[in-house]
Amino acid sequence: MTADEKKKKRGILYRELPAFTFFLLLSFVFWYLNELGKELEGTINYPVRYINPPKDRIITGDLPDKMEMDLRGPGYSILKMKLSGSRAPVVIDFTRVAPKRIPGPVPHYYLVTSGLIQNFSKQLHADFEIISIHPDTLFFGYDRLVTRRMAVLPDLKLDAPAGTRVVLVADPDSVTVTGPDHVLDTLRGISTRHRSFSRMEGNFKVKVPLVFPEYLETTQKRVNVEVTLLDRDVSVFSLKNHQKK
Repeated sequence: MTADEKKKKRGILYRELPAFTFFLLLSFVFWYLNELGKELEGTINYPVRYINPPKDRIITGDLPDKMEMDLRGPGYSILKMKLSGSRAPVVIDFTRVAPKRIPGPVPHYYLVTSGLIQNFSKQLHADFEIISIHPDTLFFGYDRLVTRRMAVLPDLKLDAPAGTRVVLVADPDSVTVTGPDHVLDTLRGISTRHRSFSRMEGNFKVKVPLVFPEYLETTQKRVNVEVTLLDRDVSVFSLKNHQKK
């Protein structure tokens, strides 16, 4: 085969390659659409929200924020669920389920998730079948919801001049906190967000947010912290008397 013939053959191949690629891709699309019309099985991880615990109680335990569901149904329906970007969570309403109590001095409960399949299907308006849910059992407890007054703990890092010390006074110095009894029992108070200040030259006041878990509620989200520089030989008691005058 001469060089001209080879060149001509390559030219034909290059001209036919786009058409071949197009029809190959078209064949794949038709095959894929045909497969989506068939009944398939798949798995998704779906967000879950828990609502309506018993009155004056809060749910405790390491409940998952997502559950794995095994699905069976039309391929297009399962694919749509997998590709869904914004998923409103399915809801477990504790007024509509019947957890079983685990025997023992401390009340703990469990919930078998297979009993949630029908409810989840209704919430998802599913045209597929939920075969199973994982984990197959949820373990949790209830704790009393209490309200207490707790101290504010300023968390400020300060670079004070030599020969001085720093006094921090939060305003207010305490806040009302509502949350699980066993959690509040372990807290000394509610801390402020950590802040660092360098080259302090005088007294100042700063507003800082409080830091606490989302399952706690407080009457205030921010507090003022007054920062005062004192000579080392001046007592805090003297400072308070001076402030009162």
